[in-house]
Amino acid sequence: MWSAYRAVFAVPAVRRAVLLGFLVRMPMFTIGLLVTVHIVTDLGRSYGEAGIAATVLLASIAIGGPWRGRLLDRFGLRRVVAPALAVQVLVTWTVPFVDYVPLLVLLAISGLFVVPGHALIRQSLITAVGEEQRRTALSLDGMVLELSAAIGPAIAVAIATSWSTRWMLFIALVLNVVAGALLWWQDLPIHVDAKPEAPVARREWFGRRFIGILAACTMATIILSATDLGIVAMLREQGQPTLIGLAFASWCIGSLVGGLLYGGLRRPMTLPLLLGLLSALTALPALATGTVSLVVAVFIAGLLCQPVITAGVEALTLAVPDRARGEALGFHATAMTGGSAAGAPLAGFVIDARGGAWAFLVVAALGFVVAVGGWLLMAIGRRRPPRVAQVELPS
Repeated sequence: MWSAYRAVFAVPAVRRAVLLGFLVRMPMFTIGLLVTVHIVTDLGRSYGEAGIAATVLLASIAIGGPWRGRLLDRFGLRRVVAPALAVQVLVTWTVPFVDYVPLLVLLAISGLFVVPGHALIRQSLITAVGEEQRRTALSLDGMVLELSAAIGPAIAVAIATSWSTRWMLFIALVLNVVAGALLWWQDLPIHVDAKPEAPVARREWFGRRFIGILAACTMATIILSATDLGIVAMLREQGQPTLIGLAFASWCIGSLVGGLLYGGLRRPMTLPLLLGLLSALTALPALATGTVSLVVAVFIAGLLCQPVITAGVEALTLAVPDRARGEALGFHATAMTGGSAAGAPLAGFVIDARGGAWAFLVVAALGFVVAVGGWLLMAIGRRRPPRVAQVELPS
């Protein structure tokens, strides 16, 4: 296992992309949380209004993902990142200092023109290594992503609560611009052939199997989003709200361990199989009878989180031509964002009606259905002779 990671990390382009990925994502993960806190505290609005702002930001990011990805395929990194940076500079100097309604407008604009950091880092890693090392490189990126998500928001919120939410949000937005400028300066290679050209026609790769991959990725994110609320609900029902942080830490550690193990596997596992396993393990927290068993159960459920995300990106990038990967990853970002937006309210309705345990059971059942459907779709695809222009999804 370690030899696989050593071989990948020995590639200079991988080391550069991993470091940039860590630096770029910390402010990205921080801004959304700080906006919520800023709306509730500095602007004196309700949590519902903060939730509307989060939905506006997520929806605009989801809408903008595919067309920004297509522009990346056609014009390259710098010509796409530069105008996005200009918009983010405007957002930085206005968002912390305006009232609620202008804030919503600015968040929508920011989401449409967000610097596509996730897609750029992943495209760079895919370009830097061969197919046989792709899973390991993407797993490494997934673990770095987890660390960024854990460290950035924790530091930012700690500072904001003891100092100023408004100015901490401003600093996070400035760091986001600096991170985007770093990406522009480094100009990471995102295609095997560096010369920009017209992207591949969408009809050559956007078919049922590609849609199946997006459905699996969306379902995985719904499961993760529902798990967030399920953990909070079950610990509150048990009268242990102070241990929510411990349970989340256990879940994240499980995801890191699972990602590390998956990246070192010699043979890949199919996306439907991984989604089915994630669904099965996600049902375990519903069986917990106390705090200790819940913490252990969410650790076990976390073991399949990063592998499913990695497998989704790997399957998607292998299913499309090199010159379509930017747009494909844009659709992937839209699917993941849509899953996050759908998972929270779904879990919330279930929790309100039946309790926290049922949130785990419902999304686990839905995930299993999607996994079986994906497996059937892949099985049908194997029986049919491939057309010349069709790119087969590896299994």
